[in-house]
Order: sequence, then structure tokens, then C-alpha cells
Amino acid sequence: MNINKIVLRNVQRRKLSSTLTALSVALGVALYIAIGTLREASEKGFQRTAAICDTIVGAKGDGLQLSLNTLYHMGLSAGNISLASFQEINNLDGVAWSIPVALGDSYRGHRIVGVSSEFFERVMVGENQNLDFAQGEAFKHTTPEFVDAHHELFSGGDHSHDHHQLHNNVFKAVLGADVARSLNLSVGDVIVPSHGVESATEQHGDAKSEVVGVLLATGTPIDRAIYIPILAYYLMEGHGVEDGPEFVGARDARGLSAIMMSTKAGFYRQQIFRTVNNRLDAMAIFPSVEMRKLFDIIGSGDLILRTISLMVVVVALIGILVSIYNTMGSRRKEFAVLRAMGASRKAVLRIVSLESAAIAGGGAVLGLVFAALTIGVLSSQIHAFSGVSLNISAGVPELFIFIGVTVAGAIAGLVPALEAYRTDAATQLSSNA
Repeated sequence: MNINKIVLRNVQRRKLSSTLTALSVALGVALYIAIGTLREASEKGFQRTAAICDTIVGAKGDGLQLSLNTLYHMGLSAGNISLASFQEINNLDGVAWSIPVALGDSYRGHRIVGVSSEFFERVMVGENQNLDFAQGEAFKHTTPEFVDAHHELFSGGDHSHDHHQLHNNVFKAVLGADVARSLNLSVGDVIVPSHGVESATEQHGDAKSEVVGVLLATGTPIDRAIYIPILAYYLMEGHGVEDGPEFVGARDARGLSAIMMSTKAGFYRQQIFRTVNNRLDAMAIFPSVEMRKLFDIIGSGDLILRTISLMVVVVALIGILVSIYNTMGSRRKEFAVLRAMGASRKAVLRIVSLESAAIAGGGAVLGLVFAALTIGVLSSQIHAFSGVSLNISAGVPELFIFIGVTVAGAIAGLVPALEAYRTDAATQLSSNA
């Protein structure tokens, strides 16, 4: 007597109820795995981007907003800090490197970020992975050159000749990998920035920029941004060339959106953090800490959703129990025949329990497939929204979930199995003679 064949035949005989119950299990399993996997992979991906620099300095405001705006190109800048403040902070003991950042423009839906050329030299993604180029090279515009030119630009007087020379030298652009691919751009092409980042329509016709480089993909928001020399940002019409008393404090159009910094660990990092936050015109944040706070908030919703998905699995397992139990009355003769053919009571108990386990296990396998499809779709959406690539692979946790659900199904089948176990073969066969 082949028990496995008997189990398979019995499951197939109740195709509709077995399929519906397995689908219920699959739904719960898929939800549980997809929610947990996406949250964990998203947190790792966002933290990978946060590690680009250990400190960000910006105008007083919300730390999460500053982090998302500076590194992930989401939302709007809370304000600016002055160039004088940048120089003071840059001269603090323990600053390894700093990069001034200017934000506020876009090109066909992609953020334009003004940086100095140190950005391409200093920034690393992942484990000591420098920014490399698929085409061309970085523009040449160092932080000292920017500071000197900024002073010249806003020092007053007639600098029209200098401005003309600056226009010729700084209107260059380096594209992230996603930008180049989606817009079909390459080295030598020209882009015209638009003012603003949401529904931007007003173009900076005076700021046509030549593409000089295309970065290799990094799996971070760098891939979906366009980088220009930071001075070019201030040379665009309406970006602070006007010298008026209304431009003060965080509203100073001549200021910087943020400063990306790397600091010496330990005492120096904490000292810089406290020193900057004691200022009235700036604040310092640790982007990795801000991302941890964000995912702590997300984690609360994640826990609720995973609890709901577990409840779906439990209800489905109860459904298996009820479905099989309701068939016990009509199957007593079947069990009696099996007993008469030499099957022991334990064999009958094992058959019914294995039927329940087969339905639960089949649902778990289907749930893994559903989860993989869901994760594939949603990870693409997360990348399109944030620029963060998610590294996802199946592993031991999924195997444990499959085993756990299958075992739980077998346990749920013990109730109807015990009913079959108590079937008296002689009574059933004599009553149907």
C-alpha cells in the first residue's frame, strides 16, 4: 500500500476545496514574506545610500527632511546656509572632507544637483566602491575654486567679463546611469535645466550644459540625478546674482542647500555634531541615524501587516481542518476498507494528517511564488521612486516558513485524523454489507 499515492488521490478528489484552501495559505504566506523581505531589503538599501557621508549639515529644520532631500533627492530643501557658515564649519577640527551642495532645479523629471568635483573623488558607495564612469569624465570645479568664484560673484561691482568666462567654463553636466538610460543621453549632448523640481516648466535658457560624463550604475539615488558644477547653479538667472537685503538667513538665495561631510570617528565626530547644532544658523545630522528612525516608524506598520498575514495563514489552516473533518462521515467506509486490507490505525491517521500537510505545503510553495512576483514588482517601484536598488535573494528564512506551514498543516490535520483513527473497520463493513 503506497500511502503517498493515496494521499495524492484524496487531495485531487477534492480539487475545488483543496485549491481554495491552498490559495488562502498562499495569500498569507506571500504577504508575510513580501512585507518582511521588502522592509529588510529597503532598510539595507537606504542605509547603503546613507553611508555616502557620515554627516550632513543644513539649515535648521527636520533632520529626516534634510537627509531625504540631500541624499535621496526627495522633497524640498528647508532652507540655505551661508557660504561663510560653510567655511567656518569646514575649518573645524576633525573634518576629513566636505562637499557643498545646491539643489532646486531639474531636467525632465530628474533632479539637478550642484556639487564640487570632490564629489566624484571622495564619495564611495558600498565597500570602498568609488564612483566610476561609463563614459567621459568628471568636470573640474574644486571647492576652493567655487569659494573664490562665489566671493567674486557676490562682491559687487562690474564682473560681466568674469561672468562670461565662468559661463564658458562651468556649464557642464555628469549624468547618473538611470538618467542617461531613460533619456537616451550620452557625452556631448546638451541639456537645459528647468527651474524647480515639481512640474518644472520654466527653462534656464542661459544655462545650456554639455554632458561630459556618465556614471556607472551604483544602485543608489546617484543613478537618477544630474550633477553640475555648483557655481553654475548661482550663475543661472534668478539664482542669487541679485544682491538685495531680502536675501538673509535660511532664505539667502546665495547660500548652500546642504553640506555633505566625512568626519573623523569618535570624539571629533561628536564634537562637530554638537558644535554645529549649537549654532543658530545650521544643524548637523547623521543620515544613518535618520534612516534608522524612518524604518523604526515603518516597522510599526510592518509588524501590524505581518500579524494580519499570520492570521490569514492561521484561518487557512483552520479551513483545512474543517474541510477534511467535514468529509470524515462519508469516508468511514474508505478507512474501513483500508483497515481490512491490512492498514494499521496509525497508517490511517498518517494518511489524513499528510493530506492536511500536503494542502498546507502546496499553499506555502504557491505563496513563495506569489511573494517572489510581488517582491519583483514592488522592488522595481521602490527603485523608480527612490533610486535605491534592493538586493533580494531567497534563503533559510523562506525554507523555515515552508517547513513551519507544512508542519502546522499536519498538526491541524490531527483532529480529523484522530476521527479516522477511531474508525472501527468491522462495524463499518458489517453495516454496509
